[in-house]
Amino acid sequence: MQNAYFVTSSIAGGKSSFIKIVQNLGFDTLSADVIAHELLNENANFIAKLFDNDDLIAAGKIDRKKLGTIVFNDLKAKKKLENFLHPKIKEKILKKSQILDKKNKAFFIELPLFFENNHYQNLGKSILIYAPKEILLQRLMQRDNLDENEALKRINLQISIEQKLNLADFVVHNLSSYEKFEKNVLNFLKHTLRVIK
Repeated sequence: MQNAYFVTSSIAGGKSSFIKIVQNLGFDTLSADVIAHELLNENANFIAKLFDNDDLIAAGKIDRKKLGTIVFNDLKAKKKLENFLHPKIKEKILKKSQILDKKNKAFFIELPLFFENNHYQNLGKSILIYAPKEILLQRLMQRDNLDENEALKRINLQISIEQKLNLADFVVHNLSSYEKFEKNVLNFLKHTLRVIK
């Protein structure tokens, strides 16, 4: 796809902030997380059965916090969920992307595990939102109210940010304030991608 840009990072790296900025500029966006949340709720009963745990359902929806606790602490459970979700996420992303690609204008797909799952290579260019591990750790602890061990566990489930740095087509730094990051994003869109004036 000519116009697809996959936006990835490590957990708490700033993907959602990037997406918000480009949305405000009028670009189309897709989010693997939003699609995943829709699929979790659509398949709540199936997922509760998959994990043999009815407590995962609250008010007809999946309790993502409870599910997160299970999959972040058990690699087999994580794999089980990914095997169910990933093909469905990919199908939806591809369907929606093909429609957006026809508009012949850049669009952005938020995809946390772009480098981890190999399903999307060659479908578009990758943009890495980069912050070193120490910053990611601080942000994640603050954002999700986690202790250092729990936060590290989640960060270490993904390929390291430094490895991703070597694999990405483009890199946008997110090292300090939101304002500075926004400036970096605008510069990147203007001078590197040349999709805004």
